[in-house]
Amino acid sequence: MTYKTHVSVGLTFSAAIFLLLYKIELQPILIVLLIISTVIGSSAPDLDTPTGELWDKIPAGSVLSRIIKPVFIGGHRHLSHSIIGLLILSTIYFLILKLMFLLPILSHFNIGLILLAFIIGYFSHLFADMFTEMGVPLLFPLEYHFGIPPDPLGRLRIKTGRWFENLIIYPIINIVLLAIIILYIRNQGILGRIIN
Repeated sequence: MTYKTHVSVGLTFSAAIFLLLYKIELQPILIVLLIISTVIGSSAPDLDTPTGELWDKIPAGSVLSRIIKPVFIGGHRHLSHSIIGLLILSTIYFLILKLMFLLPILSHFNIGLILLAFIIGYFSHLFADMFTEMGVPLLFPLEYHFGIPPDPLGRLRIKTGRWFENLIIYPIINIVLLAIIILYIRNQGILGRIIN
């Protein structure tokens, strides 16, 4: 899947969990933190691609990507696209959050929710990539790539960046995301409070 699709899938998963399942009370700063963490999480597995769009969004990204590339054993869709990669990068993100949450403006927010947003985004990336031709090596270092549908029907999986992803999958995901947000707003009576 492409960067934009991964971000949309991550935000959709995150919205479904936080707005429909947890039904958390949202504050503006918390919304921003959850969105940022979800976007980072949904982008993180592709840190193993030095030419990926994620690196273009980071200052000095092309230099940093070449420094970090050797850390990701096996190249694209290996360590970072596995359960081990999820655990390692979530731990690193948690440590970064611990440092950031020393700031007074962030200290009263639940660090667990922010970390959960990252994990949801990360998991959504792995899940979405299971629908692509290559699948994902969830049990890395084992070489087997999991995909939906499983082999021998793997030929039915999506080709990344092609018309089906761009014209069918991406719009549908965004419509679902919008529907979740509208449902949340309607159930919370937010619109009535804004108007009055």
